[in-house]
Amino acid sequence: MTVIITLLVSLTISCTPATGVSYRAYDEMPRQDSIIFKKEQMMAVSDSAYFFWFRDDIELQSSDPHAYWLMNRMMQSVQYVKTAEDAVAWTLALNEDVKEYGRRIDRRINDRRAEDAAAQAMEDLIALYGAGNQPELNIESYVLSILEHYRLINSYIRLMDLQHDNELKRLLYREYREWFDINNAMNGLMVFYTYAAAGYSALPMDINYTFSYWSEARRNELKIEKDIYWSYRWEPYQSDARKISGRKFANLIAHFKGQSSEEIIKGIVSQWEEKDYDYAQERFGECFDFDRIYEMATYYETALQNWKAVREQIKSHLPKQKQKSYSEITREINTRLYDDLLRLKKISY
Repeated sequence: MTVIITLLVSLTISCTPATGVSYRAYDEMPRQDSIIFKKEQMMAVSDSAYFFWFRDDIELQSSDPHAYWLMNRMMQSVQYVKTAEDAVAWTLALNEDVKEYGRRIDRRINDRRAEDAAAQAMEDLIALYGAGNQPELNIESYVLSILEHYRLINSYIRLMDLQHDNELKRLLYREYREWFDINNAMNGLMVFYTYAAAGYSALPMDINYTFSYWSEARRNELKIEKDIYWSYRWEPYQSDARKISGRKFANLIAHFKGQSSEEIIKGIVSQWEEKDYDYAQERFGECFDFDRIYEMATYYETALQNWKAVREQIKSHLPKQKQKSYSEITREINTRLYDDLLRLKKISY
C-alpha cells in the first residue's frame, strides 16, 4: 500500500507558497487565467486517463456505476494538486463532474444538495471496502480523506463567493492559502517525523484519518465563521477553548526544529523496559530526515504567523459588534492547531 502514502504526500506536501483566485469573481481576483486553465487541465486529465483506481473491481463498479465513475474522476485529478490554487481548480473541476453525475442519475438539484448527494453516493460505494482486509481499509480511508478535503475547499469557495467587499474577499483567500500551508506543513511533520519510523500495515489508514480529521475540523469552524459573517439571526460567539500563548506555541514548534537522532533515540528508548540504545540506533537511526523536519517546522512557523496576521486584518473589516466573536473563533482554531501539532510529537514505530 505504499502508493496510498505516496499519493497523500504528493497532495499535501509542497513548500511553494500558493496564490490564486476563488470561485466566480475571477475578474476581481488575481490569476484568473491560471485557475481557469488549471480547472480545464484537470478535467482533461480525468477525461483522458486510462487508469481507473478500481478497474479490476467488477463488484464495486456494478454496485453503482455512476458513483464509481465520479469517484475515479476525483481520485485521478487530485494527484495533480500541489498548491492552494490547484486545490481550488480541482474542486471547481470536480463540481462540474458532480453536475454531470446529477445528469447521469437524472436529478436536477442545487449545487449544495448535489455535492451532498454525490458525496454520500461515493461514501456508500467505498464503504464496501470497509469490511475488507487492511489494504482495502487503507484505500477506503484514503478516498474518504480526499472526499473530506473536497468538501472543505467547497466550504471555503462558498464563503468567499458570498463576499461583496473585494478587499475582504482577497483577505479570505489569503487566509485560505495560509491555512493550506499550515496543513501542508503539518502533513510534512507527520510523514517525516511522527510516522517516519513506522511500518505497520495500518499506517496509511492512520495518516488518512488524521488528514480527514483536520479537514473536517476546519470545515466545522468555517460554519461558525459563516454565521458570524452572514447569519440574520447572528448571536455573539463565545468559545470555551483555553488560550495558548505565542511563547508556548513557539516552544512546541522549536521542539521539532531542534530534533536530532540522539534526542529521538533517547525518547524512544525511554519507553522501553530494556534500555537497548544500540538496537534502537540500528533500527531507527536512518529513518529520519532532519533537514526536512526542520524545513517543515519552519514552514509551519511562517504559515502560522501569516495566518494570524491575515485573521487580524479580516477582523478589522468586520463590524465592531462582530469582531469579538471573530477573535473567539480565531482563538479556538489556534488552540486546536496547537493540540493537533502537540499530538504529532509522539513518534509511532
